[in-house]
Amino acid sequence: YFENDEDSDSSDDEGEEDEDTDMVSVNDDDDSSSSSSSSDYDDEEMKDATNVKGSVSNHNDSSDDEDEKKVNSDIRKPTKQGMKVEKSAASKDGDSDDDSDSDSSGSSSDDDDNDENGSDQVMDTNVGFDWGTDVPKPQTSTKKKSSDDDSSSSSDSDSDSDDDDDKGATNNTHKARKKKASQLSQERTIRQREAALADGTADENPETSDDFERLLAHSPNSSQIWIRYMAYHLSLADIEGARTVANRAFERMEFRQEKEKLNVWTALLTLELKYGSADSLKEVIERASKQNNPKQVHLRVCEMMEREVDAAANSTASSSTSSKSDVIRRADEMFTKTTLKFKSKKTVWLAHFKYLLNNDRHEEAHALLKRSLKSLPLYKHIFTVSKFGQMEFEFGSPERGRTILDALLARHPKRLDLLFVYVDKEIKFGGDSTKSSGGIGLARALFKRVINPSFKSSSKSTMSDKQMKSLFKKWYRFEEEHGNNDSCELVKAEAKAYVERTTSAS
Repeated sequence: YFENDEDSDSSDDEGEEDEDTDMVSVNDDDDSSSSSSSSDYDDEEMKDATNVKGSVSNHNDSSDDEDEKKVNSDIRKPTKQGMKVEKSAASKDGDSDDDSDSDSSGSSSDDDDNDENGSDQVMDTNVGFDWGTDVPKPQTSTKKKSSDDDSSSSSDSDSDSDDDDDKGATNNTHKARKKKASQLSQERTIRQREAALADGTADENPETSDDFERLLAHSPNSSQIWIRYMAYHLSLADIEGARTVANRAFERMEFRQEKEKLNVWTALLTLELKYGSADSLKEVIERASKQNNPKQVHLRVCEMMEREVDAAANSTASSSTSSKSDVIRRADEMFTKTTLKFKSKKTVWLAHFKYLLNNDRHEEAHALLKRSLKSLPLYKHIFTVSKFGQMEFEFGSPERGRTILDALLARHPKRLDLLFVYVDKEIKFGGDSTKSSGGIGLARALFKRVINPSFKSSSKSTMSDKQMKSLFKKWYRFEEEHGNNDSCELVKAEAKAYVERTTSAS
């Protein structure tokens, strides 16, 4: 490359010495020199490329494929730059032809400028290595070390990728198994539901809202289905949904179904008593009283509160005493309010008696009995006192019950219904049946006292023959069930004696 620059400089010097010669000859010399320089440059470039390729090929045996690609790319780059030099030389020849009319000094200066520009373009072609024949040997050891590091790193990355692939494959397998298991369970559930719908068992045990809606479409007046639907919502902790179901029941049920509606109202009252507030309970009681028998509504509420008091009394000691007292206070208020509102209704008073006696509040119960007899009509007194005596047998003291029933029977001796009730309570709650002083012995003594005038204060029985016949039958059945053959014969003997006595008297 530098020899070509010297040839061009010598041709320019000869042109300066022959200033007096013809301009045509100078131009011919310049053309010949430029063409010779370009041809010499091409030959020299090909030689250099051949030498470089030969030297690189000698070292390629110890280097990897990447070094070979790098050298080949470096070899291609000078060829492109040589083409640029040829283009600049051609442009220089064109400039010299156009400026042939100028003097030799001007042409020489232009040739100098062109040579300088050409040299600048050639010097800018720095491709990373020397253009001389001596090409430095590649650093094989460093490259080999780097290749070893690359291979080790690549092997580590490959092992890590393999581990990741294994983990990913395991996770995918686990997910696939879970998905398949869920699909199988869903299919099994669907098959069970279809079988239940086919054989009718789904109607017996509804489990979804659709099941309940299907049942209600078939039987809209069934309070049992509506209450079970409410319980289903409560099992899901959806209290508002249970209220909505109850309101739907009141709208869809026929107005003639009073008892069924009252059952749904009772379920709603229970819901408000357990999960609602005092205001909401009061509101529901008022609504239910407008659409149903108000006495029945209040009695249902009193019954629910009584069960709540029993549950609080039977609960463990973990529940606080204040909560128990609050439950009792609320029940007392409700019973008092009910008895004041329905004074002339004996069932209301009897419910209050039962509540007090069941909680061992006997004195309050007897005081309430006196108040009830003042408020109730006269024809209801016998029934009320009789029921109170029976409750004393069941929930209170049998002795107090005997006292009440004896007084009532003495006041109304012809009431066989009172006598039979008294006997039944003695048998069931009178005491130990194995003892003579127990319920069986007292019941037998009661029969003898009524049948035999000697056991009575009066000398003559006030019962009719028909009543006495019923009384002997009752006694005989009693002896057959609880006595023996001797006791049965005794009943027959008493019947004969009564017949003889009445016949002789007539």
